Amino acid sequence: MSVRCDKCGEYMYKGKRFNARKEDVEGELYLGLRIFRFYMKCTRCSGEFTIKTDPENTDYTCEHGVSRN
Repeated sequence: MSVRCDKCGEYMYKGKRFNARKEDVEGELYLGLRIFRFYMKCTRCSGEFTIKTDPENTDYTCEHGVSRN
């Protein structure tokens, strides 16, 4: 998914590769499926942002540091 950094305004497109840290979201399940949170850094300002899996809609949700295009 394409996102925009809230800090510097950099656009990061769908095909951009990231190194990410993954963790399980405790206490959140959807029909027995675990939900994961990914921590990544902006390519320009190195500000950290987080996204979370959304298995109900087969997508991701932006949590902190970015907004969806």
